[in-house]
Amino acid sequence: MTSPTYAEVLRDIRRQHFAVLSTSDTTGTTASAGVTYNLGRSGATIYVMTRRHLQKARNIAVNPEVSMVIPIPRKLLWGLPPATIQLRGHAKVVDSADIEARGVFSGFWLGRQILTSYEQLRNQGETRICFLRIDLDPLIRTYMVGTPMWQTRSRMEAGSATVVRPGDQGPAVM
Repeated sequence: MTSPTYAEVLRDIRRQHFAVLSTSDTTGTTASAGVTYNLGRSGATIYVMTRRHLQKARNIAVNPEVSMVIPIPRKLLWGLPPATIQLRGHAKVVDSADIEARGVFSGFWLGRQILTSYEQLRNQGETRICFLRIDLDPLIRTYMVGTPMWQTRSRMEAGSATVVRPGDQGPAVM
């Protein structure tokens, strides 16, 4: 079995635009939400567009530690669970006028639609629009990314892999 390379995982992250974002408040109460995202040019930052009053933004304002799971749909055998990429990082709420965030979001079709929708809301008086900037930890976990299904039939852990962003040292334990 060969583990995926960082470049292969990065390619999969860039191809997708849906993830489940998990946050927690100051008491440790967790919340998860499906989000549309785009990866910044460096591959080290993800942006999500949202509004400040929503749970994910409120949680990030008080606790920046987040995790994300990106499902990778199967082209064949679509009835089986998707492969996944698991990310961790530190998030912060940034203004909706942030030039880098707007540039990243305008880089894909759905992002442009979301920008347009939020602009219409702003024109109607909505003032809580923002981006979440997630600076990713260098260590990335995957499951079944690039691993044939038959390799995991008798040994489930065979589908698990870890990659580290080049030039970074991941944390000793994740």
